[in-house]
Amino acid sequence: MRKYFLVAAAALMIVGCTKEQSEFNSNDLNNEALPHGAVVGTVKYDAGAYKDANGVIFEEHFVPAAGKQVKIEVGNSSYVSGSTGNQTFLADIDEEGKFSFTLPLGINATNVKVSVVPFYAEKKVVSAGEIVSIPNALYNTGVGPTTQSMTNKDIKTYDFNVTSDATVAERMSKTVSVSGKVLLQQWVWNKDASKYDIKTQVDEKKWKLVCEIKTWDDSGNTYMNYTKTGIQTNNEGIYSFTINLPDNWKSMTNKPQLKVTLQAELDTDFTGRYYDNDKAQWKSQTCTVLYPSVSTSKFVSEDNELVPLKFNDLTVFPELQDKAGIKGIGNNNIDAPEGPVLYSQGALNYKWNW
Repeated sequence: MRKYFLVAAAALMIVGCTKEQSEFNSNDLNNEALPHGAVVGTVKYDAGAYKDANGVIFEEHFVPAAGKQVKIEVGNSSYVSGSTGNQTFLADIDEEGKFSFTLPLGINATNVKVSVVPFYAEKKVVSAGEIVSIPNALYNTGVGPTTQSMTNKDIKTYDFNVTSDATVAERMSKTVSVSGKVLLQQWVWNKDASKYDIKTQVDEKKWKLVCEIKTWDDSGNTYMNYTKTGIQTNNEGIYSFTINLPDNWKSMTNKPQLKVTLQAELDTDFTGRYYDNDKAQWKSQTCTVLYPSVSTSKFVSEDNELVPLKFNDLTVFPELQDKAGIKGIGNNNIDAPEGPVLYSQGALNYKWNW
């Protein structure tokens, strides 16, 4: 468990924080009063043409989408009245094309939205009487979403048959490498100026990201819009991955745009320190921290076939959730000569009463 510490001066009067009605805390999902339900189903995709034992060519056949994922979404308002946003869960598809996932539901009937995450797979098509392979066809048709209303102990079935519009002229065999870094904002005490300065640092944490790829035709209409999931940084906040592009992407009038987004994450396991003025001592308590979602975008250029596309740093501003008396998340350098390091979205130089 990582330990983070809160800092305050002995003379500081702790000020409480109130929870806005629209805020959502992951602890709300642990409410024992919540009912549970399950979503189950199958996902198959059209692998395309094949030839039977008699030499007859068929133009489609559906096979299990093994190793792919379905996305399950429930609005936060189902759990906490007035909350905004969604809770998103991912479920894996097994070798038989089946998936199953148990999730918490709201006290009342809950609308559960399920969709298949678009993916790449080989597709075979008939061209000039022959079967031709498209190694990396994008499968993004028939993926949903499908919404059903669920109540306690409901088991709802969601079945999908996914297809691809890729043709021989629209192969997705070109790849581009992408890289970047995720940093945390921190406030570092400046003794000479007697105030905190904003800096950033790498945190020993693996961050989860997604990349949205968007292309346009010559008329400016969306040509393709798909997403790469399963991206994760290393322990130094660095990410690196490849994405597939249409073979004709360099001849497009409007070059593809990539958008990398850090997925929002709640951490309920912070150990925080605060100063008890009455007892004149430091104490510990558990804190919940939200890492909000942040994004950065760039257009691909022809140079990126050789040189990886490097994104600007994604800087995360940690936010404390639903804990009175906490105004900054600090590290364990409380007694360091240069002073403590703080994380906060607020303006500490104006809100912190020394």
